[in-house]
Amino acid sequence: MNSQSLSDGKSLLHQTLSEWRRWEIRLPGKPSLVKPMSGGMTNLSFLVESGSRRAVVRVNTPHSKALGIDRQREEALLRLLQPTGCVPKLLYVTGEVLVTEFVDGRLWDARTVDNDHRLNRQLVPLLEKIRAFPKPATASRFSYLNHCRHYLAQLTVCPSVADAIEEHAAAIDAGSWQPVICHHDLIPENIIDTDRGPVILDWEYAAWGHPAMDLIRLGVAASHHGAEDCLKLRDLQRGMDALWLALTDQLAGVV
Repeated sequence: MNSQSLSDGKSLLHQTLSEWRRWEIRLPGKPSLVKPMSGGMTNLSFLVESGSRRAVVRVNTPHSKALGIDRQREEALLRLLQPTGCVPKLLYVTGEVLVTEFVDGRLWDARTVDNDHRLNRQLVPLLEKIRAFPKPATASRFSYLNHCRHYLAQLTVCPSVADAIEEHAAAIDAGSWQPVICHHDLIPENIIDTDRGPVILDWEYAAWGHPAMDLIRLGVAASHHGAEDCLKLRDLQRGMDALWLALTDQLAGVV
């Protein structure tokens, strides 16, 4: 994040804090900055507090559209999932910022995911609960091919595996699967243990996608899907990750 982006981010932070009376929660007073938060690769996030209430102000990257992020879709899915308690509580949303209640707990890591018993006991039932939400008639099934082509169209240097990535995406899109709420970035660092169970963070890439994609991301074999489909999903996911990284580096001026 360059100095200009940081300056713009802090400006949006202060503007958001000045609008605290419009937040979807009653606060004792104007929130104050506690500290910037680390961990995100595209957005700026800040921990703020008012009395005993803590919140996270995320200032969205100016490259949201380039990265294929649909902020309206993200908000709609977060609002849909609010009653489950498995997502952060929404406090305030604009096209430029997202404010959520701070989730106190411990982040998962690779060792957590390697503990199959804990994964199956806690996270898999939660994902099943999320996948049970019916898709609204106005929501579209996510197209992995369109998503990949959106990235490829912007890259000044296309990876040598571009044709293979498109082939994998087209094969998945052609399947007869029924779309479900899919996080699409379900890495251990986006899962946090709390007293009420796991809470999943960072829903900006979420969409009505393939029902096995999130489990594949965690390296778990998805039931009810054949080995061939799981291999296709794994290869597609790796290709999407490669495109995302290449485009992110390009936008940051690394390449």
